[in-house]
Amino acid sequence: MMQERAALRRALDSYRSGGGEAPAVCRWAGDAAPAGRDAGDAVTERAAGGLLTVVASTGEVDRHGDVVSPDGWHLEGYRRNPVILWAHDYRRPAIGRAQAVWQDERALLARLEFAPTEFAQNIASLYRQGYQRGVSVGFRPLRFEERRDARSGAFLGIRFLEQELLEISAVPVPANDGALLRENGSRAAATAVVSLLRTLRT
Repeated sequence: MMQERAALRRALDSYRSGGGEAPAVCRWAGDAAPAGRDAGDAVTERAAGGLLTVVASTGEVDRHGDVVSPDGWHLEGYRRNPVILWAHDYRRPAIGRAQAVWQDERALLARLEFAPTEFAQNIASLYRQGYQRGVSVGFRPLRFEERRDARSGAFLGIRFLEQELLEISAVPVPANDGALLRENGSRAAATAVVSLLRTLRT
């Protein structure tokens, strides 16, 4: 992981100095990811239409110390090609599409539709049943800075200030510890009732 982080910093430094193109950065914590791929974020199932609404990215510090600014997203290109991938694998066909993507002051959100293939529907089923909860964003950094400790000057991570969204991926392990499946209101209420009944029974 340390070598991957060092490679990402070198690529970003090269881009900033004009010596190369901006690297693709992917936010999740999977072992199989290329350098810089880490955080994922929360998923919410919507009852209407069977779509999944996801919090694709937040402005919180992730487990690697990085921050992606919620108001820094450039979405025009992604809206023309709103692909959903499996674990940032650019070699495989898309497993779905985002019917909508938008941002608020705290997060980047998207409404996902999974493709009618066996693999994509298996992934969708994992989300709907709560076995998988995380998603992740792949993006091209446009403006960024280092995060450093105010006292020691130690490197803490990278703050991405502006970034172009390339894709959203379904991933098993999110790096954002708030990236949890959030249920809609009626389902959450039913779950609470079941929990209460179980408590009374014991």
